[in-house]
Amino acid sequence: MGMNVFAPRKFPDPALVDFGLDRTGHGRRLEHLGGVLVDRPLPATRAVQRQPDLWPAATVVFQGSSSGRGAWKIRHAVPEPWTVDLQLCCGMLRLAVRPAPSGQIGLFLEQLPQWRWLGAAAAAGSRVLSLFAHSAAATLALAAAGSEVVHVDSSRQSLQLARENAAASGLAASPIRWVCEDARRFVDREFRRGNRYDGVVLDPPSWGHGPKGEAFSIDRHLEALLVQCGELLAADACGPVLLSAHSPSWPTERLRATLSAALAPTSLAEAAIASGELTCPDLTGRPLPLGGFARAGGLPQTGVAP
Repeated sequence: MGMNVFAPRKFPDPALVDFGLDRTGHGRRLEHLGGVLVDRPLPATRAVQRQPDLWPAATVVFQGSSSGRGAWKIRHAVPEPWTVDLQLCCGMLRLAVRPAPSGQIGLFLEQLPQWRWLGAAAAAGSRVLSLFAHSAAATLALAAAGSEVVHVDSSRQSLQLARENAAASGLAASPIRWVCEDARRFVDREFRRGNRYDGVVLDPPSWGHGPKGEAFSIDRHLEALLVQCGELLAADACGPVLLSAHSPSWPTERLRATLSAALAPTSLAEAAIASGELTCPDLTGRPLPLGGFARAGGLPQTGVAP
């Protein structure tokens, strides 16, 4: 691969450097991750790149295909292990950068304010359910704050990455139960077993499949799943509860209304629900909207980004 040449360290790390359409009219994002400039897809944007002179310096570039999958081109060596450090109020998380054939990298910078909120809102000793938990950033933010977490994801590869992130973050010994299971099936079983939680975190995909082929569609299944999650909350549950989504059919107001309805029968019924866009600013301060969130409960806090 050549010499170990990384992107200049003048950028914050991690950071969204720039985004917009390339010369062929395809949306792209340029990120600085663990000392490496990464150029990868950004579907649906119509924005214009503001710093086109920076893009040729990308070390890692995703080259897509007509099928929606593609391959990564590595122009220079990357660190091994390749990780990103994220500072939270309750500690530092170290997450692996793991480029996938889909163009994803194993972490979502637009979720960083929510991870920081979870780290500040979770009470030590609380029990929180983390669904669609992917590479475990939300799980680890909760664990760093002292929560006992049940981490559920249907992908064994994601579960392995999550365990690696826990070890890299110094949280391997934390009280985290790792479960490879379909989220709806797991929630139903927990309710029948009488298990209850203080809070729940969900970041559902638009669609997906459980380990046994169970289909999930956010439009068909999320509302009922949220109702079930409300039933899993203990009588004195105080959160935190966080719902986020990247699906166009689930804008912020729909997320807020659906979460409010699910919490109506619970002890969190009177809790204020905060909501907003999942955004990530580039280096010029231009926000990139990538979804929405709604959240409630948790410890009172100050100075935490929305």
